[in-house]
Amino acid sequence: MRETPYEREPGYALRYRDERFRSASGPGTDRRERRALRQLLAGGSWPAGPWLDAPCGAGRLSGELPGPAVQVDRDPAMVAACAPGHRRACASVHALPFADGTFAGALCHRLLQHVPGTAERVAILRELARVTRGPLVVSFFDALCLQHLRRRLRTALGRPPSQRSAVGRGQFLRELAAAGLRPLRVRALRRFVAEQTLVLCVGAGG
Repeated sequence: MRETPYEREPGYALRYRDERFRSASGPGTDRRERRALRQLLAGGSWPAGPWLDAPCGAGRLSGELPGPAVQVDRDPAMVAACAPGHRRACASVHALPFADGTFAGALCHRLLQHVPGTAERVAILRELARVTRGPLVVSFFDALCLQHLRRRLRTALGRPPSQRSAVGRGQFLRELAAAGLRPLRVRALRRFVAEQTLVLCVGAGG
């Protein structure tokens, strides 16, 4: 699938790393996301080995993974903004440059809400599942919440439409199944209030 090249203003990646989750509502969101990720992974018996963080952004959550992280993002500026200490690569989740089952697990966070089509989301999930022999933690925007309703009302009142896509929880679980994945646990940051929701899943045969 063809992707739109990045056309971000200079310094975007550094501002995202240094400001996005350190001001306004950012710290609270960061705490809730870390807590949800820890809850999903707690008590699991996961394979040993490296974990994929893709897209990693500036690497904010890489340290929460239970194995050494390999940070991957298609934006070279984001890859460069990651702190040292992890292996890094510039690549797209549509075509990851890794062999089948390379990773013990994977995290795909804050991506799928930017992907409007079911077919593309399923293709991304399949590619992540291909390179992962253990669990996958993936986030999506749940449409059944006040935050999504607010976005729709703003659009109805003439504001520019949001570039984020939300789907119902049932729809997303069907997309996971279409990608050959089976959900184990679901954690919403704030169910029925905020859209961000994380799912821990494994291959359908796992």
